[in-house]
Amino acid sequence: MLTLIKNDWGDEAQQDIHQIITPTSQGFISIHGQKLYYSIWGTGTQILAILPGNLGVGEMDLCLLVRNRPQGVSIVTFHVRGCGKSKPPKRIYPSHFYQQDADDCANMMQQLGFKQYSVLGWCDGGVSAIILAADHPQHVQNLILLSCRAFITQEDTIRYRNMQDIVHFNPFILRDFITVHGDMATAQSIWSSYLNAFFEMFDCGGDLCKCKLTMIQCPTVILHGQHDYLVPAFHGQYLHDNINTSRLYMIGDGRHALQYQFPTKIQKLVKALLIDGTLMSWDDL
Repeated sequence: MLTLIKNDWGDEAQQDIHQIITPTSQGFISIHGQKLYYSIWGTGTQILAILPGNLGVGEMDLCLLVRNRPQGVSIVTFHVRGCGKSKPPKRIYPSHFYQQDADDCANMMQQLGFKQYSVLGWCDGGVSAIILAADHPQHVQNLILLSCRAFITQEDTIRYRNMQDIVHFNPFILRDFITVHGDMATAQSIWSSYLNAFFEMFDCGGDLCKCKLTMIQCPTVILHGQHDYLVPAFHGQYLHDNINTSRLYMIGDGRHALQYQFPTKIQKLVKALLIDGTLMSWDDL
């Protein structure tokens, strides 16, 4: 997520992407003693839960989709533990944090009264989305994965070792990271904690959720950019090869932040999948 360059952002994304919009409803729920903030956007009958990337705030990572959600779709976002309004305490990364985020989302949806819903995950959030869909097939109707992986390679660790100082982040991303975590020092500390967890997971074999892939039963759409530097294209192909119910869109000119690069196409894809129950070619979106 944090190596975005300006070319990852389409014209619409570069024009005040964080325009202030008001959720239909919002509040806090308590999960095992942790207070988590959630927002619901819209009143449609098709429900889409968003699992955000490392930033940890769904309505920021997928702000264009939230703002321009298809008619008939309600979007549920939340701030993961330790991010945004879901603190204190500040964000930490235990070895099971992907599972923890998936469990938190499932518990949140249950407490909000949503028995059937679709899930969209971007980057790190895609790992938790996979776990959620595999663990709760009776609840998850559709799964959408943007720029995500199921395992870590040696090459992945090399990329991340070149990204340790947040002062070198894209200014748009650095701004959001500081907004979520409060100040530069805290943001740097949390990013370093994430990197330590990432490297430790690689040292333990690099498996993030591979065993969950064959457990997924719902229709799954995988969107991956051929030119994704942070999560290279072979990760998307691996997901497709191992999720029996999946369709892969390998986007020739796509990079990592597809939701900023192709906001209108992703909005149309969500509508086609959730409202119309169909899928079309990428060129026809």
